[in-house]
Amino acid sequence: MALRMAVEIFMALAALGLGIAAIVRARRAGESVLDLLGLRWGPTAGRDLLAGMAITGLAMGGVFVAELGLGAIATAPAPAAAGSSLLVLAPVKLAFTLKEEIMMRSLLLSGLLMVLGGRAALAVGLSALAFGCIHLTNPGASLLSVLGNTLGGVIYGSAFVLARNLWLPIGLHFAWNFAQGPLLGFPVSGMDAGGLQQVHDLGPTWLTGGSYGPEAGLVGIVARFVVMALVLLWVGARTRGASPALQAAAS
Repeated sequence: MALRMAVEIFMALAALGLGIAAIVRARRAGESVLDLLGLRWGPTAGRDLLAGMAITGLAMGGVFVAELGLGAIATAPAPAAAGSSLLVLAPVKLAFTLKEEIMMRSLLLSGLLMVLGGRAALAVGLSALAFGCIHLTNPGASLLSVLGNTLGGVIYGSAFVLARNLWLPIGLHFAWNFAQGPLLGFPVSGMDAGGLQQVHDLGPTWLTGGSYGPEAGLVGIVARFVVMALVLLWVGARTRGASPALQAAAS
């Protein structure tokens, strides 16, 4: 617990320091801080938020169906109060997602983009690795879980850079976690997140992720690549389908 807190504090300080440096530079250049942080509610924000939720919600549904079909999990009814707990868990999960996305994308990634002279691939890669490593102290974590979470960081970071807003990664991140835990009953990064049903892991761990959840298993990792492909398709489609004025506003 102490190690986890120390890692989180270090990462928060690093993100805050880099983010403040990027904000100061943006202000001096006369640029919008809301645009820098990706927090402006622009013409594409609502669609990006909903698209992100749809992409990862469907992907996590695919993980569940695949693992069930492979005989790697079994399900059982959840306690009767599980449905009503969604009303509490939804805003909690959303608040947690906002915190992580602002820290890891708005602040850390924006700061890295500034320090690295706009080299987006390197900045996304470093921020994604940091995102993977901060989960290393979670219960049941392994090198495979770090890989899975790092791929998640690549997805959210790439979405931030490509969509030029935080709303797409927020939708992606929130629905991945919410569908995984409160809806389907998987552990979320080693944490019990309730669920409308109980999921019993039958293994093998390398396939399902075991007590850590799908992010640490092969099925979940494959789903990460599917999500990345869908994100690229969505950003390309919404840019091609936009009017010149909307394209200008989005960029």
